Amino acid sequence: MRQVRMLLILLPLVVGACGTSSVVEDDGGAGGSGTGGRQNIGGSDGGGGASVTGGGGSAGMRAAGGAAGSGGAPSFGGSSGDGGRNTGGDGGNVGGDRGATGGSGAGIGGSGNTGGSPSGGRTGSGGAAGRAGSGGGGHGGTGGSLGGGGGAGTGTAGGGGGGPAGTNGTGGGGGGGRGGTTGGAGASGCGVSPVTPNATQQAKNVLCYLYSQYGNHVLSGQEENATGQVADANVEVDYIFQQTGKYPAIRSFDVNNAGIASRCLSWWQSNGLCVFGYHMGAPSTSDGYTGSMTAVNGGIDSVVTAGSSNNTVFNQRLDNVVTQAMQVQSGGGVVILRLFHEAGGTWFWWSKEGGAEYVKLWNYAFNYITQTRGVKGILWLLPYDGSPQSSFFPGDAHVDLAGADTYNAVDDYSPATSLFNSVVGIAGKAMPIALHENGPIPDPDQLQSTKTNWLWFNTWTAPYPENDTSVTELKKVYTSSYVITRDEMPSLK
Repeated sequence: MRQVRMLLILLPLVVGACGTSSVVEDDGGAGGSGTGGRQNIGGSDGGGGASVTGGGGSAGMRAAGGAAGSGGAPSFGGSSGDGGRNTGGDGGNVGGDRGATGGSGAGIGGSGNTGGSPSGGRTGSGGAAGRAGSGGGGHGGTGGSLGGGGGAGTGTAGGGGGGPAGTNGTGGGGGGGRGGTTGGAGASGCGVSPVTPNATQQAKNVLCYLYSQYGNHVLSGQEENATGQVADANVEVDYIFQQTGKYPAIRSFDVNNAGIASRCLSWWQSNGLCVFGYHMGAPSTSDGYTGSMTAVNGGIDSVVTAGSSNNTVFNQRLDNVVTQAMQVQSGGGVVILRLFHEAGGTWFWWSKEGGAEYVKLWNYAFNYITQTRGVKGILWLLPYDGSPQSSFFPGDAHVDLAGADTYNAVDDYSPATSLFNSVVGIAGKAMPIALHENGPIPDPDQLQSTKTNWLWFNTWTAPYPENDTSVTELKKVYTSSYVITRDEMPSLK
């Protein structure tokens, strides 16, 4: 939010908005090894087929009998059926790894065709950043423990990762899922891992899901009402539901607000995601919004120097984050941390001393939270302001996601394409980029036509959902097939 406006709307206890700011689909041949080598009903994982004709997939569902394939040559079948680069196996030729026609992307079918171990393959690894295929993961079969598909395939019509769990042991892999707004990541692995050491499985699932949606959809998000009064916390999300019949997929919180862990867990149990920001006061002054705008006495070097008074207070304030995140983690949930937001701006103490000092602070907080305190159920979002600077980027080893924020004028629903591209230029084309704060919601049609692939939008609290986005536009956004709402989210537990 622009600073002038913030000061106009700020209530005494409000944590207000912040500073200025084709591939051709291939069925994989006719089935298993030779004429009888398709996957047998009820068998273990099929190994693909012989060369040219091999590779699990849809053709592998059509016949009973025959021993498991022994793997095919890498023409259509993979080197082995459960890891091949065709329509069978973990690989797939639709939505492959970084847009290839193979790779480890989520494909059609999976390693256990008709009755294999997990339907739809071994959770379809999805590709580290596979962003060219038009397919993405399938919806899963009717058998096995989870549908296939997974993280990648973020092309023109793709999306979808694995579908719901099967109901018996007879189903094959996913069907090539085009679109699939409810598709999620598989049970494990998608070619990317959280930067948090020994991250929980739930954190891995969330990251894989976010990668699977990047470029396919935009997740809806809303900052909860931030008066500081628990009774007001649901004002914004309830307003959205009253107008649209939908809840946002993401609910964002400030660590200063009471009860955020319990509200986050409730949101998580409904398949929503949580983002924690924090208007942390400078360690030399009081905590909260006013303190966050105050330069730290002694500088950031004193904050990261063990034993200093500023360091002691800083650790205590990081413990505020840890306490809330651990409660969520203990309940099986995940927190996306948006610490030290609007990086690069000169209004918050953590950015006032430039990029090098900001990176010192970020790295200290990362190590304290993950190593010293051992929090595992978290992902790390680097939140730029409206003018991203590369000097504020801590590096891929400490960042899962990146983002920026901007506040357009009332009823201006333009997609902020240049801002998106600026962050991509720093964080790279693979890392998902979020619009972590906004006023008016960017129009989904404009997002798609300009290929402004924000991972999510996160509308700030009052007056933005009520006054800056019209009810007509709000309904358009929340009913768009491009926009993910909470009811369309898969379980990532």
